Amino acid sequence: MPLTTLWVDMDAYFASAEQHLQPQLRSRPVGVVPVFTPDGRPAETSCCIAVSYEARPSGVRTGTLVREARRLCPDIRFVHARPAAYVRLHHAILEAVETVLPVDRVYSIDELACRLLGAERDPVRAADLGVAIKRALRRRCSEALTCSIGIAPNRLLAKVAADLRKPDGLFVLEPSSLPGALFGLALEDWPGISRGMLARFARFGVTTTQRMYDLSEAEMARVFGSVDGRRWWMLIRGFDLPDKRTVRRTLGHQHVLPPQKRSWEAARGVLVRLLTKAAQRLRRKGLRAGELVCAARLLPEGAWARRTLLPPTSSTRVLLAAMDEQWASAPSGARYLVVAATLQRLAPAEEAPGPLFERERAEERLDAAVDRINSRFGYAAVRPLSADVASAPMRIAFSSVPDLAEPDLHA
Repeated sequence: MPLTTLWVDMDAYFASAEQHLQPQLRSRPVGVVPVFTPDGRPAETSCCIAVSYEARPSGVRTGTLVREARRLCPDIRFVHARPAAYVRLHHAILEAVETVLPVDRVYSIDELACRLLGAERDPVRAADLGVAIKRALRRRCSEALTCSIGIAPNRLLAKVAADLRKPDGLFVLEPSSLPGALFGLALEDWPGISRGMLARFARFGVTTTQRMYDLSEAEMARVFGSVDGRRWWMLIRGFDLPDKRTVRRTLGHQHVLPPQKRSWEAARGVLVRLLTKAAQRLRRKGLRAGELVCAARLLPEGAWARRTLLPPTSSTRVLLAAMDEQWASAPSGARYLVVAATLQRLAPAEEAPGPLFERERAEERLDAAVDRINSRFGYAAVRPLSADVASAPMRIAFSSVPDLAEPDLHA
């Protein structure tokens, strides 16, 4: 059972990215906050989406409210999150890693895996490659950007190995050390074991990692309630299985509205922005949608939602027309807290029926031209007049990293 995977996990990525981009923040406690007030202060009711390691001894963690973080760590510096900057830096990190090893797969904005081949699977050689990646990051970026590296027989165990030596560590989990080297892990320390899975394990009398390893393959399948349990049983033993194939079923955006944008008209402008972004992403991924769902949460309570079935489309005009028809039924006197636009029934463009009429083909050419302009000059270059450009800035979904042509990166 050879070592096959070298896993790179960037340490406190958003916070260390700010320390890299702003040298005056290095060696200081930093909290990255998604929402700032118009006068340039962190919103007290917002929370830290990342904190530097310098802030952690005070008890500040990801998810800590701003006011609580300030109480725990009076010297903390709050920084407004800059997703576009983190995406650009992510791609620079990939380039640095590629000077040492090819990147096999990006798993999130702060995690990636490299495949080890041939002589690279020797434990000493693999560790040397890990050290070389750390050196490349320091040389091409800065010492503020550190990573933890795990090397193991498969991706799951390599990720676990990286977690065991945070921050700025390197750990080779050799097959001969399994499973004893992992008995000290709490069940909740395993990637993918949620509260729900903890409850499932508890029902079978499993409360420790060692007890989990004692389960047979069939017993693990019963815990999971599916064949995924057999897959998990093999993965924790070091079997190198291919990643499960995932199929995208939906694509969309939602946004929490600030107090000044909770009217019917203002909420509509934000929804136009969200749907236009979703349509751009749909085309970029080569997909068409057969259903549009628009929804909202109301204040002080209540909800609204509508769905429309469509011929498979990626047309911004078609989708906005469907949205307008739906929005006409939204309560005009209500106060809106959240709006969302979701595209469903997705299919690859090459598998969906193409446009039949010249007008539809012309609209496809127009959308393609608008996408090219926006990729170069930013989302606001060409947009629906009613779109609220200032709302719904880029957010990073950890499992889906925007590429460098994403219009929001240039907005």
